[in-house]
Formats: sequence, structure tokens, C-alpha cells
Amino acid sequence: MGSSDTAAKKEDGSPGSPQKEFTTKAEYNRWLVSQEKWQTAEEMRSQGKAGEEIIKERQRRHTSQGLARQQAAAVQMKKASESLEAHREVNLTLGRAVYEEVAGWRVGAKATKDDWASYGKNIKEAQIKNNATKASVAALNENKKAQAAATRKDDEEKAAARTKQKDEFQRKAREQAEKVRSETSDDVTDSAKRIFYEQRLKSAQETKADAAKWAKDRKEEHASFQEAQNKRRVKSKTARDLAGKSRKTLLTSRAEEAAQMRVQKQKLAEEHKQRLQLEYQNRAATVKGVIANSFLSPEQQTGEPGSPTALSNSFYSLTNIRPPSPERANAE
Repeated sequence: MGSSDTAAKKEDGSPGSPQKEFTTKAEYNRWLVSQEKWQTAEEMRSQGKAGEEIIKERQRRHTSQGLARQQAAAVQMKKASESLEAHREVNLTLGRAVYEEVAGWRVGAKATKDDWASYGKNIKEAQIKNNATKASVAALNENKKAQAAATRKDDEEKAAARTKQKDEFQRKAREQAEKVRSETSDDVTDSAKRIFYEQRLKSAQETKADAAKWAKDRKEEHASFQEAQNKRRVKSKTARDLAGKSRKTLLTSRAEEAAQMRVQKQKLAEEHKQRLQLEYQNRAATVKGVIANSFLSPEQQTGEPGSPTALSNSFYSLTNIRPPSPERANAE
């Protein structure tokens, strides 16, 4: 674009077309805009390339850091596995030693227990052999009788306590049943039903009165709202009618003004046309007079008869007489 495009157009133009030897301001401005856009595009491309390089460099850095961290993590995991395996081996060694020691303790404890059991058994057998007398047997029988009497007495006391507790439970049950029977008698039930009925009747009457009041209030509010809506509707309709009348009046006045303008414009056009025709007639008359006065008499001719230059200098140049242009006519 610019001067180069203009030169190219001049070179590519047809022979009969007019050659343009200058650059207009609009073409120069277009050339400047194209140059500015080209520079902007070059800057944007360079910035895009720089941004791509930055992104690639960041990706390479992140990749290298990730690989380094991955390798470090692998080394760390390997060291941790090795240390864990060594710790497991140490624990196994210590556990095996502790297990062997505990097993030895268990064997010794079992042997000690068996020894003490055999020792106690021997003592018991020896005591039985030594106490196998009539007095010892009688004392043992008396002891058994005393234990049996104590056991019997305990059983009797427990039976008496059980009977007492059973009687107490039965007494409480009878009292509870009597209480329930008294509280659920026909008189009490009828009284409760009557009270409940009166309460429900009172609540229903109150609800009915409230509902009637609410309906009345709602009706009054609806009537007032409807009245206000009707007033607003009438007011809005009046405003719309006034606006429509004003718009109609404005359109009518504008139409009349436009008609007057068209009539006046047509009248001015006719006057201008008549003035141009009159000027053209005056100029035509002037031209005819000039042409009539351009012929010379034979006495006034300086050239020889028959010479082509005899009358050539006596005529006015008719090519200089042209009809007036519209601008000149308007100026005159």
C-alpha cells in the first residue's frame, strides 16, 4: 500500500487511463496505518516468540527439577528400605533371643509348679493318714452339720425375703391398678370427654370468628386495592391519551412544516431554473451579436481576396464562449 501501490497501479494501468502523478492525503494516511499495523504485528510476533521461549525454558526447568527430585526420591526410598530391612533384622534377632529366654522361663515355671503340686499332694496324703481317728471323724461330721444348718438358715431367710418382696410387688400392682381404675372410671372419662369437647368447640368458634374477620379484612383490602388500581389505570390511560394526542399534534405540525418546506424548495428550484434559462438566453443573444459583428466589409479587409488568412484574424474564438457552470450561475 502507499506510494509503492500507487506506482504499481500506474504501471499496470491501461494506456488510455489517466496516470496519477501524486499521492492523496487519504492514501498517505492509509499507508501510515498499514505501516503502524505492520510494526504492531511484528512486535506481537516478537513478543509471542519471546513468550514461547520463556514457556519452553520454564518447562525445561520444571522437567529437570522433576527428574532431579524423582532421582532424589528414588535414592531416599532405597536408603529407607535398606534402613528398614536392617531394623527388621535387628528386631528379629532381639525377638528370637527374648522368645528363647521366655520359653526357658515358662519351662522353669512349669517345672516349679509341678514340684509344688507334688509337694502339696504329698502333704495332704500325709495329713489324711495322720488324722484317720474317731475324734477327727466326729469333729468333721459336726462341722458339716453346722455348715448345713447355716446353709439351711440362709435359704430360709432368702425364701422369707423373696416372699416379702413378692408381696410388696403385688401390693404395689394392686395400688396401681386401683389408681388406674379410679382414674379411668365412667364419670371421669365422661367429664374428660365433655371438657375436651368444650375446648374443641371453643377453639372452633374462635377459629370461625377469626376466619370471618380475616375474610372481611381481605375483602376490604381487595376492594381498596382494586379502587387504587382503577384510579392508577384511569390516570395511566389519561396520560397515554394525552401523550397520543400530543404525538399526533406534533406529527401533524411536522407534516405541515415538511409540506411547506417541499413547496418552498420546489418554488426555489423553479426560480433557479428560470434564472438559468434567462441567463442562457442573454448569453446566446450576446454570442449571436458577436458572431454577426465579426464579419468585415471588403474595404476593411487587409488581406488579398481568396487568401486563407484574409478573414482568419477577424473572427472571435467561439471556443471561448461556453455555457455558465452551476457554481458560476449560483455565484452570479
